Amino acid sequence: MSVRTQTADGVLTVTIDRPEQRNALNADVNRGLLEALAVAEGDDEVAVVVLTGAGDRAFCAGADLGGLNPDAGAAELHRARSLFADVLQRLRHLPKPVIARVNGAALAGGFGLALACDLAVAADHATFGTTEVKVGMWPYLISAVITEHLGPKRTMDLLLTGRRMGADEALSWGLVNRVVPAADLDGAVAEVTDGLRALSPVVLGLGKESYAVASQLSRDQALPYLAGMLSLHLQTSDAAEGITAFLQKRPPQWRGR
Repeated sequence: MSVRTQTADGVLTVTIDRPEQRNALNADVNRGLLEALAVAEGDDEVAVVVLTGAGDRAFCAGADLGGLNPDAGAAELHRARSLFADVLQRLRHLPKPVIARVNGAALAGGFGLALACDLAVAADHATFGTTEVKVGMWPYLISAVITEHLGPKRTMDLLLTGRRMGADEALSWGLVNRVVPAADLDGAVAEVTDGLRALSPVVLGLGKESYAVASQLSRDQALPYLAGMLSLHLQTSDAAEGITAFLQKRPPQWRGR
């Protein structure tokens, strides 16, 4: 299988398992990712998703250019490419936090995949970049994700040059949340997932949804929408429990509703 999944202690780990191809994306990988994210959404036992690549060389090196079917028609190729757009959208709208465990190169589509996750923890040897231009391609799909993170000058710096940046530069640009030695990567990811598992799943879901929607709106549109989301939030049992637990100086007991 191109994508492996494992669930333990409320964390679903999704691994692109093509280490010899540097975990490159193809239609099977994209279908596997979509299936894994559907499982995560439908399983109440899953609180957090961790997305990573097999081995220690690459998180994901982008599209598998050597795996293209030369006999496929234009419509078939378009449908296959559109699967990756579906993955990026599913990551955005999944009502559970997704952590990128960046264990190596995150290039081209792999760079977009890491950015599409809610948080990213990277090993210090990881590299990032939109290398498509160097092989006569352009990062059409992931440019939409990159521009959500960077201003136009930095975005075009990456898109036009195809240069790679190291983990420390990616951290300084706000593209990852934390950089650690490779030996500490799993521990650092576990710290993040442990913290998220201790929070209310319904609060995280509503919060992630509201952020995704409001970020696409003007301020005049966003504020009324967010006021409505706040009213909805305050009707949940977990909101009442959180406030009560705070006032009673005790740990909250989340009910997930």
